[in-house]
Amino acid sequence: MTHAQTFRAYRAGDEIELARLEALVEPTPWTAGDFLDVPKNGWSCEVMVDDEGLIQAWAVVMPVLDEAELLTIGVRPDVQGKGYGRAMLNHILTRMQNENRTRCHLEVRESNVRAIRLYESSDFVRVGLRKNYYRTVRRSRTCGTNDP
Repeated sequence: MTHAQTFRAYRAGDEIELARLEALVEPTPWTAGDFLDVPKNGWSCEVMVDDEGLIQAWAVVMPVLDEAELLTIGVRPDVQGKGYGRAMLNHILTRMQNENRTRCHLEVRESNVRAIRLYESSDFVRVGLRKNYYRTVRRSRTCGTNDP
């Protein structure tokens, strides 16, 4: 990574930018309202910012007793592949460890091969498969054919 990694907690006003970035990387993105609800629900949101204070990566974690669930994690598309996702994941895992969390759970789409590789290389293991867990997004065609 060529830029400094600075992590900070979610701040009021981040929800607009987080929702915009989430929409660039997720087929069913969190909304600004979803991010606004994070502190209300007792969850935590951490962001990684660059030297200019622009959000490069983010993660939302829900504590559950002595464990935690990683609800969402993302990296802006224009800086993907630079290690920011790994840095964000390592940051939140260290935070969980400092909070005496014994385990972290997460859900990942089977089609998200890059994320699966990241999680497996960080010692996550598959414990099950939830069929139809993720909503599917129908995209309209723009090619002009009459195919169904």
